[in-house]
Amino acid sequence: MKIGRCFPSSAFFMVVIAGAWSLSPVRGDDLADFKNPLDNSPMTFELKPGETETPALKKFKQTGTNDYRSDAEALAEGKKLYTANCIICHGADGTGKMGPTLIGKDVIYKQVLTDPGMFSLIYGGASGAMQSFSRRGMKQDQMLRIVAYVRTLEK
Repeated sequence: MKIGRCFPSSAFFMVVIAGAWSLSPVRGDDLADFKNPLDNSPMTFELKPGETETPALKKFKQTGTNDYRSDAEALAEGKKLYTANCIICHGADGTGKMGPTLIGKDVIYKQVLTDPGMFSLIYGGASGAMQSFSRRGMKQDQMLRIVAYVRTLEK
């Protein structure tokens, strides 16, 4: 009896590894998830005149850790912001309406599976109707609060 190859082709292996890398949690030394969802280029986040970089935002940009995920006040503000800006397209529970789901594994943009990825999407926008909330005047700290709130929808 002949035994076939037990390893996938190198091309398949590279795709699997690349896919796993892009979905892995962000480590402090790897902020690869701060990428443009349309072309995968590195994202830069410039503060607008009058906008301040809060300690939570600064830490998030350095480590990918969102301190607002455990902050009741920030979550309440994130819910208000989500209700005012996101619910019409993504639904009250984040499972999508005319916009795609933001929770679960069946997401359109795999970046939303990480906080830096979701932040990048909100900041820079995506294809279709999802325009940049930075260009709409939303502050980065507010975007970070929305990300924290969306994570509560997954429970």
